[in-house]
Amino acid sequence: MYQVIVAASTHWDREWYRTFNDFRIRLCDVFNHLLDLLAQDEDFVCYTFDGQSVVLEDYLEIFPHRKERIKSLVAQGKILFGPLYNLPDEFLSSGEALIRNFLVGHRICTEMGGKMRAGYLPDNFGHISQMPQILNGVGIGSAFFFRGCHLDTLGGKEFIWKAPDGSKVLAEYMLLGYWSLKSWGKLGLSPEEQFKKAVETLGAKSKLGTILLVNGSDHLYQDPEFTTLLKRVRAAFPAWEIRNGSIEDYAKLALARAEKADLKEVTGELRDFRYGPDPTATTSTRYQLKFGMYQVLREIERYTEPLNTIAYQMGGAYPAELITYAWKKILKALGHDGITGCSVDEVMEDIAGYIKEAQTIAGRLSEMAWEKLASLISTDKLAENEQYLCLFNPLQFDRTAVVEAVVHVEGQREITDFALYDENRAAVPYEYLDQWEEVITREFKYRSKEKVYRKCFKIRFLAKDVPALGFKRYLVKPLALMEKRQAELYVRLQNAERWIENEFYRVTPEADGSLTVLDKKNNREYRGLNTYLSRGEIGDEYQHVSPLQDEHVFATLRGVSVFRNSPLASTLKLRLVLSVSRAADAQFLGRDGEDVDCPIVTYVTLYQGCPRIDFRVEVENNALNHVLTVKFPTDFTNAVDFSFVSFDEVERDNRLYEFDPALRSTQSFLKPMQHYAGIRGKEGAFYLMTRGLYEYSTKPSATGLDLYLTLLRSTTHLFRGIPISWLSGQESTTPIVETRGSRELGKHTFYYALSFDQGRINELWQEYAYPMRAFDLRKKPEEAAGEREFSGRSFLRLDQRAVLLSALKKHEYSSGLVLRLYNTREERTEVTIDFGFEVHRCYYADLMENPGAEIAVQDNRVTIPLGPKKIQTLVIY
Repeated sequence: MYQVIVAASTHWDREWYRTFNDFRIRLCDVFNHLLDLLAQDEDFVCYTFDGQSVVLEDYLEIFPHRKERIKSLVAQGKILFGPLYNLPDEFLSSGEALIRNFLVGHRICTEMGGKMRAGYLPDNFGHISQMPQILNGVGIGSAFFFRGCHLDTLGGKEFIWKAPDGSKVLAEYMLLGYWSLKSWGKLGLSPEEQFKKAVETLGAKSKLGTILLVNGSDHLYQDPEFTTLLKRVRAAFPAWEIRNGSIEDYAKLALARAEKADLKEVTGELRDFRYGPDPTATTSTRYQLKFGMYQVLREIERYTEPLNTIAYQMGGAYPAELITYAWKKILKALGHDGITGCSVDEVMEDIAGYIKEAQTIAGRLSEMAWEKLASLISTDKLAENEQYLCLFNPLQFDRTAVVEAVVHVEGQREITDFALYDENRAAVPYEYLDQWEEVITREFKYRSKEKVYRKCFKIRFLAKDVPALGFKRYLVKPLALMEKRQAELYVRLQNAERWIENEFYRVTPEADGSLTVLDKKNNREYRGLNTYLSRGEIGDEYQHVSPLQDEHVFATLRGVSVFRNSPLASTLKLRLVLSVSRAADAQFLGRDGEDVDCPIVTYVTLYQGCPRIDFRVEVENNALNHVLTVKFPTDFTNAVDFSFVSFDEVERDNRLYEFDPALRSTQSFLKPMQHYAGIRGKEGAFYLMTRGLYEYSTKPSATGLDLYLTLLRSTTHLFRGIPISWLSGQESTTPIVETRGSRELGKHTFYYALSFDQGRINELWQEYAYPMRAFDLRKKPEEAAGEREFSGRSFLRLDQRAVLLSALKKHEYSSGLVLRLYNTREERTEVTIDFGFEVHRCYYADLMENPGAEIAVQDNRVTIPLGPKKIQTLVIY
């Protein structure tokens, strides 16, 4: 006997082919009709609002007087929201952003009286490997989804999904989609026929005998005949137990039956799209959005929250409400139709606006935290015209690195130079990068604002031993006379060579525009690196489709120059041009043959003491319908590729299945990444670190495995009808809309870095992603009582480089602090945490920040075990 739960629902894309406000008008009408229906129909047991809670805020902003009415329905269990705030794209959200999505959703739902406790992820474009651990961490033991699964590998629609740390959830592949009973009785079949067909289709693939049918789909109103239809099918199929319920009700039912069932266990990410349209190219659609999101996540996670936490611990106020507001803007932008770039241009402008607003708030809060901290630092050792340049290290380990900083000298128009010293007044050599003048406006609490003239000197220098999550001061002594003859002599005496090198690498440009890198440590040479390649693109914002008559177009080298400005760094500048067809041809079978030039300027930099090769690439794209990639060949034996995505380094499977004409889509070769991807084999490893680039691919070659990094993908449509990769005649309800913004025309700048230093990737990618930040500190006219010296001390330090920091913030519901860590290793480890402040108590906690077992604290230090790939939250008082 089947047990069937029919969940009344709607899938709500906050914005997509229409703007947010356009859809909100419909949302308000949907909500109003639903509230009346639930009040009038006593037989209507429950309505599930798509696993999100942002819709509550969107509706109540227009109808605030209906809040109590909704709370009453929530209390009766007649309507459920959450557990998420907004349905995200998992591969473009950071791991921390995914946790905050559940945390913000929890707060909103709790204020309304309760939330749905089921992992409803219906429309995400695939699922990360650590999602079961995150779901367990927020108190959820189930997961439901439509994309990224394949019945041939699952064995049935229900299975056990296991995270790398061992966390498990009962998962269900919604093989008929999140619309399995949409438009019930209105699609040409009687209600009984449509119901029977859906139940039998799902039942044939069920090991539990439980059937979830969802009456709803994208932006649909709830059918007022719903309970009447339920009565009809109950009468027609008395052998089946049929009832209206929530997705949480179904999860409880399925979990109870799963205890006695033999379900297949699946570990890792879910990205198999052989039976559905391939949306994996959304990791490269509209690059500027991705880069903006990278920047704001970096700001709020590694500067705004830690700096404000340090200031809070030293007696300042914590701006929790403003930080939450910024997070909400970020989470709205991370919606699965938002940050992915697969919406109309007007929506993309709104998404960019969310990101910009969050960046403005987070950046200003970072500055204000420093202003609070600066007021606590003594400046009594400074002479009258001297000032400090303070560096903040956002990482959990001490750090030595070449840093870039801007020194601002105020009100001294005669100043043309300065000397730099460490805190012991030992001279620190530095390199000039730029210089300019500006006038800023400075605001005060109790007196009027003032205009301030200042000279700005952008410099580069080697900062040694900057403490973990701490500060180090450098003394700046302004000078009226410029004294740079020694540096000028160094530049003059440099040999004219067509390569650059440091103690780790020598980088040489070749005639074809590629690079040859000598890895001095391993005495191994890599050739053909950083080759620019354009492929044709006739797909849309969702998927990459190759034209049947494609051309692979390579960039041509036009010039090489070398900057060797100081012993600190050396830079190659390569000028290339990509002559590529202007667009696809009229039939979308190939390229139109009318070439346009796309200039590319590549800056390659080596730093003293750094086993990393940094790239800045400036591209002026003048062509449509193509994908620009950069190729990195390797010749390792038994090579495999891998990438980091949200708390996990995932080794990729390069196996391709045989072509199946019954499939709706060809297999994707595109792969997601966050922070780094790479290839390893018997002879060594290659790592590619990125800033705001989220997509790569690999192809076997005659000598090994080649990695291709996607820089940009130029498309012309949100959706383009029936791309050639689909089964002929496959229908879709997605509107066909032309999108000018997805063409990616104009100038773009890309950032990435290489390393061949095996075993240090955790240090290298964090140092690349989270540079040290510089702040000015000027002499105060009067030293306030209670000022303290905390320069040179660490606020928090970990003794394990394999254990990474995810969050440092104030606790959501108390005066405590929250520290979130994760173990990158596949084996158990132990980490000692040294706190630079007085710690009285420390507790383990779940991801909702609920404290659990207490941890022993001794001399402001705790030592805890971490299981393989474990995410661990601590609450500290």
